[in-house]
Amino acid sequence: MRSCMDEGKAAGGGFSRRLTAEIGELGGELPMLKLALTLAFCLAAADAQGRASGVAQGGWSKLSAAQMHRLPKAVRLSLHQAQAGCGTDAIRVRNGFATYLPTSAGRQVITIHFEHVECGNGQLCAPEGCLHRVIFSSADGKVQRAIWRGKVREIDTAFFAGSLLIEIDCSEANRVCKRQLKWNGKSLQISTSSGAIRAR
Repeated sequence: MRSCMDEGKAAGGGFSRRLTAEIGELGGELPMLKLALTLAFCLAAADAQGRASGVAQGGWSKLSAAQMHRLPKAVRLSLHQAQAGCGTDAIRVRNGFATYLPTSAGRQVITIHFEHVECGNGQLCAPEGCLHRVIFSSADGKVQRAIWRGKVREIDTAFFAGSLLIEIDCSEANRVCKRQLKWNGKSLQISTSSGAIRAR
């Protein structure tokens, strides 16, 4: 699933990979230093991401009209739909409610994690998990195609060998469930590249 290293990619993940690689070349002599530096970078990147979006790190924040306007149109539309279903007057979110994966030609894959969106009547979550949506979007954020939605524990997206993969954690209380789907350009199919996202 999404690690802090993944969260930090937009804020300089290349630097963190170079730093940890250089420390790793020193051998096993400095494992605590490597761990401490990696954790420090992850915390700094997450804090910077939260400040940039105007969302309080680790807590709930009301989205102002200005903050809502800065979000891609695809995200705004999904949040407004959730707001209408919840019957609330304001949208409250936590950092990480939307993640972005750039693709070719200026497009992006947007994943919305509704466990980080407050809903008064709780309709966004159920015993099997919380609502997640995956959307192909143009560079300006207009919805081009919603390709997946469902209530699951967690979802992650990545490109592996040139293909978009979606990894779904559909586990329940006493049952482990992991599913990986591959986008073939028209639809999602079950992927045979098990574990490819975790291995990237």
